[in-house]
Amino acid sequence: MIKNIVFDIGNVLAAFRWRDYIKELGFTDEAEWQPGGKAWRLAAATTKNALWREVDRGVMPLDDIITAMIATDPEMEDAIRLFFADRRRLVMEYDYSAGWISELKSRGYKVYLLSNYSEDHYEYISTHFKFFGLEDGRVISWQEKVLKPDARIYNILLDRYGLKADECVFLDDTSENIDGAAAVGMQGIVFKDYAQGRAELEALLGQKRS
Repeated sequence: MIKNIVFDIGNVLAAFRWRDYIKELGFTDEAEWQPGGKAWRLAAATTKNALWREVDRGVMPLDDIITAMIATDPEMEDAIRLFFADRRRLVMEYDYSAGWISELKSRGYKVYLLSNYSEDHYEYISTHFKFFGLEDGRVISWQEKVLKPDARIYNILLDRYGLKADECVFLDDTSENIDGAAAVGMQGIVFKDYAQGRAELEALLGQKRS
C-alpha cells in the first residue's frame, strides 16, 4: 500500500522557466534562439551545459562554475554573468502545488520532497513558495552533495525518515530519475503536467488500496 508521496520540485511543483527568464534578460528576438544566436548560446552555456548539474550538486563553488561556463563561450561572458546576477526569476510556484500537498495530507498520506536543487533557489522557495513547509520531510541535492538518479539520494530519504521503498511513489519530470527511484524499490510516475500526474497518482493510489 502506498503511504508516502514523494515530489520532485522543478517542473512538478514549480516551473523551471529558463526560456522565459532569458527573454526577460532582453533576448526576445526569435532569430536569437536559432543555433548560433545569442539566446541559443546563452542557454547552451548555462542551463543546457553539463556544468549546470554542478550548480545543484553544491560541491563546486558557484564562481568557479560561472568561470567554467564562460570558458565554453567567452564572447558571452557579460550575458552569462547577467544570467547569474539574480536567478530567482528562473523558478515560479505552480498554483496547484500547495493545495495538492494539503489535500494528500488530509487523506492521511505523508508527503516528501526529493529534488536536485541549488542553494540559492532553495533559500528563495523556503520563504516565498506556499507549498514549502507543508511536507513531512525533504532531501535536497545541494545539502547532500549528491544528485538524482544516484541511488544514494533516494536511500538518504528512505533512511532519514524510516520509509519503506515499496510504500513510496515518486513523481518527477525526468524518466531517468524515475528509473533511479525504481532501482531502490519505489513506484514512479513520469510527470508531464498536473492533470496527467494527478490522474496517474490517483489510479495508483486506488489500485494499491483495492
